[in-house]
Amino acid sequence: MSSAEPSARDAILHAVRAARPPAAERPEPLWPAARPLSGLSRRDTLSAAAAAAGAEVVACARHDLARVLAGTVGGAESILSYTSDATSTISPPPDLRQLDTLGVLVCESQLAVAENGAAWIATSDATLRAALFLAARVVIVLAEQHVVDDLHQAYERIDVRAHPFGVFIAGPSKTADIEQALVVGAHGPKELTLVIVTDSTSNDNGVA
Repeated sequence: MSSAEPSARDAILHAVRAARPPAAERPEPLWPAARPLSGLSRRDTLSAAAAAAGAEVVACARHDLARVLAGTVGGAESILSYTSDATSTISPPPDLRQLDTLGVLVCESQLAVAENGAAWIATSDATLRAALFLAARVVIVLAEQHVVDDLHQAYERIDVRAHPFGVFIAGPSKTADIEQALVVGAHGPKELTLVIVTDSTSNDNGVA
């Protein structure tokens, strides 16, 4: 084959480009306008969706957060906390594989989605990233004013360039790939607790 002849790779890429459909503008989301009114606040909608996904949901006032977290993580042999309202019992290990024995991770979320009960965690911290999947139990603290209605609103707030890692978390780890039998904790935390810090300034519709 001479240098002037296209390679098989170039031929395949050319064929793929030639087969691309014409570009089309992204359609506007249709479902928010057609969504039936549930009569629930954002917080209540989030709580119901998170509970349906298998999470434990606790609501408390800001001044009571430290006490609630102490009760939530009490009894755990190892705790790694990323919030000042809970105390760590271990330091981040030099080898992240050692986090496979971590009892509880406590962290904060700056965004959650009411429609599906998912909390967004974005971080540049490799230890936090690993602990989210290796801890037996994850406790996420979320301020009520950071709850949005749906994923459309969530994506408008997310800056994917801010951190190298981000994940939506809804409930503990679950899989039913084998014989359609549900297994909890197969590839992540066995338990998830969502602690919602209530906002007394929100109105009856949950809109801050």
